[in-house]
Amino acid sequence: MPSRQRPPTMLFTLLLSLLCLWSNTGASQSNHTIVRYPQRVVRFVVPFSPGASNDVIARLLAQKLTERWGQQVVVDNRAGAGGMLGAEIVSKAQADGYTLLMANPGANTINYSLRPQMPYQASDFAPVMLLGWSPILLVTGVSHPARNLKELIAMARARPGQFSGGSSGTGGSSHLALELFKMLAGVDILHVPYKGAGPAISDLVAGQLSLIFTTSVTAQPMINSGKLKALAVAGNQRLAIYPDIPTSTEQGLPGFEVPIWFGLVVPAQTPRPIIEKLNHDLQSTLNLTEIKDRFFALGLEPQGGPAERFGRLLEEDTARWRRVIKSANIKLD
Repeated sequence: MPSRQRPPTMLFTLLLSLLCLWSNTGASQSNHTIVRYPQRVVRFVVPFSPGASNDVIARLLAQKLTERWGQQVVVDNRAGAGGMLGAEIVSKAQADGYTLLMANPGANTINYSLRPQMPYQASDFAPVMLLGWSPILLVTGVSHPARNLKELIAMARARPGQFSGGSSGTGGSSHLALELFKMLAGVDILHVPYKGAGPAISDLVAGQLSLIFTTSVTAQPMINSGKLKALAVAGNQRLAIYPDIPTSTEQGLPGFEVPIWFGLVVPAQTPRPIIEKLNHDLQSTLNLTEIKDRFFALGLEPQGGPAERFGRLLEEDTARWRRVIKSANIKLD
C-alpha cells in the first residue's frame, strides 16, 4: 500500500517545484527589467524656453536623477505652439522610457478641445507622475475697491461688461480660468488677451485692467512688492507661501479650481516596470528637503503619488476645459 501512494506524492512535489521555478523566473524577469533601467542617457523634453519655472524644475530633477542613476539625464527645450511641439516629439518617440515629456495643461488637456487638428492624442501618452502645481490666483491692482472675492463678484454683477480681465492669450489657462469664473459667478467681464502674462501684469499694475488670473509664480514679485493684491486662490486649499489668501471655496464659490500643474508622461506602450521605476525614483527625489524648498521658493506645491492619480487629473482636466471651451464658444483666430 505505501508504494502505491508515492507516485501521487512525487508528482505533486514535482508540480510544486515547477510552479515555484516558473514564479521565480517571472519575478526575476520583472526585476531584471527594473534593475537594468536606465542604461543610457535619458531625455527630458521641456516644451518651454529655458528659464521658465517648469524648465527650472526639470533641470533640478534631472540633476538629482543623474546622481541617483549614474546615467546622464539631459533637458531638451523644444518650445513652440503652446507646448505642442515638444509633446509631438515625445508622442512619436520610442516607448522605452528614455524620452519623457514635462506635460502641461495647454499641450496635454486644453488643446484637444481648442484645436481641431492635433498632431497627437491623449492616448499617445502614459502618465508617470504629477510633480507639482500652482493654483491660479485672482489678482487686482492695489487701488481696486474690492477687498475680497465676494465684493468683487457683487461689483461685477452691478456693472456688467464694465470690468476687464486680462490673460496671457486666447485659449490659455488664464483665459479659461476667467471664463470658468464668469460662468460660476454669473458675471459679465470683458476678456482682454495679451501676448504673454508680462504685458497683462504691467497693464494691471497701471490700472488699465480690473483683474487677472495668474499663477503665484508670475504674480509673486508684484504681490510681495505691494503693487498687486490677491483676492483668492482658485481652489480649496490655501498656498503655503500665501497662507493669508483665502480660497474661492472659502469665499462662497465652490467648484472654481484651476491648478496650473506639471508632470511627466512617456510614450504610450512604455513597459509598466519602467513607469513604476520612474515613479518610485521621482517620489524619492520629491521627498528631498532641497527639492521641496526649491518648489516652495517658486510658489509651487510639490505633489507626487502614483501614476494613476496623474492619469485621473489628465482626464478630469480635459473634460472640464472641454465644457468651458464649448460653453464660452472659444475659438482661436
